[in-house]
Amino acid sequence: MPESNDILYDINSVFIPCRTILEMEVLTSLLLESKNYNLLKDIPTSHPTSQDLIKLYNIAGIEPLERILKHFVDVIIEKLKPVVMYQRNFHDRFRMGNVIANSKTRLCLLLALHRLKLKFLIIKDFLDKFERDKYSLIKFQKSDNINLDFIEVFYDYYYDKNRMNLKLMLSSKRTSERVNKLLDTSKSITNDDIFNAITFKKISDNNVRIKFIMREIKASLFLCKMMFAKMDVYHPFSIGKQLDVDYEEMMISQDFIPILLPAINKCMRDKNFDQLDQCLKAFNFMLNNTLDGINYAIEIASAGQINLEQNEVIFTTGNIFNL
Repeated sequence: MPESNDILYDINSVFIPCRTILEMEVLTSLLLESKNYNLLKDIPTSHPTSQDLIKLYNIAGIEPLERILKHFVDVIIEKLKPVVMYQRNFHDRFRMGNVIANSKTRLCLLLALHRLKLKFLIIKDFLDKFERDKYSLIKFQKSDNINLDFIEVFYDYYYDKNRMNLKLMLSSKRTSERVNKLLDTSKSITNDDIFNAITFKKISDNNVRIKFIMREIKASLFLCKMMFAKMDVYHPFSIGKQLDVDYEEMMISQDFIPILLPAINKCMRDKNFDQLDQCLKAFNFMLNNTLDGINYAIEIASAGQINLEQNEVIFTTGNIFNL
């Protein structure tokens, strides 16, 4: 993957300083293997201490993991300041002030939002290519198996693209083999540890594949909510005054990814293309709303200075969408 100036800038200015976001993403995803997200969703509003979260994550006494969580709560979150918001009626939108976009205090929040949006954009990229190829999976094929399973192919695509992006973000300093042997990493979490924890799973069951992707999304969502709560913003994904539409709930709704992916898979197996078209329309409707909600949260986090198109991201992603 070529290292352009933009990529090098983001690696040095964002990905390395905000590495804790990826570490917390791993810890939260692993936590969600044993805990239901409903037990976590209201925790941000209680403003938990680092000790509260150490107990919740069940990592007491594991020094490297405690250090990650303490840095996230006591340093990254602690630096965040409440958002000053006022309503401009003629725009029917909420606006903000008093914060410079991309300030160091909000850089980690922007990265967490970037990761959340990227996960949905990978899904959107797959579906766009799938529909463009007239519901064909052949271009995604990795083996000689002609009986391709939609969810399996979908999961492999998500897994590979996420893996490519993490390789870019977890850029390692080049050191000699002799120096590497002298470094004591026994009490620290290395880039390889993070990369392996997020991408090590090759799954053979469709239900587990969907649960894995949902844990990934919920982990990013939880981190964003933790940081927004410190800023006294409890509905960061709501568009203006449309609080009757809960975009956050839409992201993790059972009626979205967990229901529609198996429905699409069944339509493919049965060759029911009329029903498939309806399922894809429903999926795209919820996906587009989700991306709009994330864009609104990015606008809040940047004091209105970052306004993205639906397919745009905050930071570089290399060439993952071109392959």
